Amino acid sequence: MQDIELKALQCYERNLEYFSKSHQKLLKKIQVFDIPETQKKFIPHYDLEYKENYFDVKEIATGNYLYATNSIEYSNKIADSINFKKDSNTFSGLKDYILTASQLKQVKKRSTLKGTTLKDILPIMNYSLQLAPNTSTMKKIDKFIFIGVALGLHITDINKRINSEEYLIIEDNLELFRLSLFTTEYYKLAINANLHFAIAEDETSFTFTMVNFLEGSFFNNRYIKYFHLATHSTSKIKLIQNNLASQNHITFPYDIQLEKTIRPLKRIKNNYKTIDFSKKFPESIISQKPLLILAAGPSFLKNLDFLKKNHTKFIIIAVTAVLKTLNNYNIKPDIVTHIDGIETEGNSCMIHFDGFNVTKFLEDTILIFGTHTPDSLLNMFNKKNIFFFEGATYYFNNFGTLSTPCIGSTSAILSLWLNAKNIYLLGLDLALDQETGATHSVDHLYNETYDLGNLTEIDYTISLRENIIPVKGNFRKTVYSTPIFLVSIRSLYGNIKFIKDSSQTIYNLNDGAYLQNTQSQNISDINVETLNTINKKELYYTLYTVINDKARNYLNDSEKESLKKRLINANTILKQLKQYEKQKSKRFINEVSYLYDLLGIVSSILKVKGREGDNISAIYSSYFQYTLPYIIDIINTKEIIKTMYHLQKIDAMFINGCRRIIKVYIQGIEEFFTTP
Repeated sequence: MQDIELKALQCYERNLEYFSKSHQKLLKKIQVFDIPETQKKFIPHYDLEYKENYFDVKEIATGNYLYATNSIEYSNKIADSINFKKDSNTFSGLKDYILTASQLKQVKKRSTLKGTTLKDILPIMNYSLQLAPNTSTMKKIDKFIFIGVALGLHITDINKRINSEEYLIIEDNLELFRLSLFTTEYYKLAINANLHFAIAEDETSFTFTMVNFLEGSFFNNRYIKYFHLATHSTSKIKLIQNNLASQNHITFPYDIQLEKTIRPLKRIKNNYKTIDFSKKFPESIISQKPLLILAAGPSFLKNLDFLKKNHTKFIIIAVTAVLKTLNNYNIKPDIVTHIDGIETEGNSCMIHFDGFNVTKFLEDTILIFGTHTPDSLLNMFNKKNIFFFEGATYYFNNFGTLSTPCIGSTSAILSLWLNAKNIYLLGLDLALDQETGATHSVDHLYNETYDLGNLTEIDYTISLRENIIPVKGNFRKTVYSTPIFLVSIRSLYGNIKFIKDSSQTIYNLNDGAYLQNTQSQNISDINVETLNTINKKELYYTLYTVINDKARNYLNDSEKESLKKRLINANTILKQLKQYEKQKSKRFINEVSYLYDLLGIVSSILKVKGREGDNISAIYSSYFQYTLPYIIDIINTKEIIKTMYHLQKIDAMFINGCRRIIKVYIQGIEEFFTTP
């Protein structure tokens, strides 16, 4: 018995030594149990007991055992249950699109990168799905998730069976995980595998862990196997699914990123003004008056009566999706914001401007747009009133950037940069209507309604909009949201804490998601009697002067030189792609040779960094994250024969996409310098 205790203690100490080198944050969590002050207050809930040649965990309060059986035999059975089937206990890291032959033919005919059709990805996806469907078998499991640890014995046994390269280990109970350090040799597991730990993590910290797990070897994200321990809650399964659905290359595909990178040059070329957000605006009327942001969430229409009575007492920033409603009640916004540039039929942002005279309605309104905004919208307005902001393109030196996933959150961050002191958010719910399941106010053109009756159901499909997840509520303990809303919630969390200072207060008026660094306030508690009516005509001229003073409509000589360096970087990438194509004979000798060359060209392109390289690198990163997992899946599918033949075909599609991206990028920059 003493030998067993000594071995367990040595295992614990070696695990701590490993954590001290590789997982210091986790070590600090565990060491809480060893602090004398904490030990005095800590009431243990579990006890590690050695029974008949195996360990078990006893719940002290009830006397019940976690395993209530031989834990070694139990763990062996779990390991035996793990198979290599793609459709068994598997998460998919990608959203599949199944095309008909006719649709695929149409996609292949298009040579330019307009719209959001993923046209360079769909042929690769289609070829891979036909060749390696999700009913086939993997040769190797490269990534694996353990949801629940208990004593961790099954982790070691499963590793012996699958020998994965990367593991995500999840346990919500810190005390239980600490006990596993006596029985599971994590330090040995880490010799041949990369370990990610999500131990007692909340939603935010779990997201960071999950992102690291997904991004490190993104090419292995096609199928991710998992095992869910029955004694562990299912809450993390929903969070895993949410994080898969909200990966950057899914929310902002490569073709959208390419358009967002090139289109600003056309705006600058046409002498549109871009606002400098490198510093907060000087104090102005914006700082002196309350500022109300109107977005299109469910709370917007529910509080319309308040808005009708009090809109003249606020500076109003409105997103374009609420303009029709505001027009109906002659509530003229002082600033209008917009970032959507999509004009695809059935998903066009231009539908928000149909049915009323938007030009007349907004003739005395400041328009602050993202540079992705389409020409058809710009042409509706007086160019003088239009101002752009950069979205991580950095064409203007040190101008700062406004880059958030949705226009509501963009407007909130904009108000902080404008140096507003009292900011009120209305319609920025970032959650479903908790009674009806609606995503937006009922008059919103793209409002959807969800069934809130199946909230406990686990969804294993990738969907930005269909998965429902619980989040902390602004007025309620919990509200239900979607992955696409959660992306904005996280963006606000990161941006607000960075930009907001102690003189600024953000009031969240919505019956939606809780937003960190904001104050929850019922709209009825706003003391409107103390607010004075604002002369909106005078306000327009004042706002114009304040914003125009912080804007510029041209690139200076230094900025043009920086743009030329981007062109040099792009031509270097084009040369690398041509060199890669010349090595065909060498590349397709075997799978090892092919992977070496493939990952080599990917690595070379992604190494382009800095102000003149980050944009094209990010575009390619998005493209690679969507394409490489399908290519690797062909190599990793047991049923496929003539693998090299298929790799030749799919590699040609992959390189065609790479070439098209860089040519569109080069053309966009060259046109800035050459087009009259």
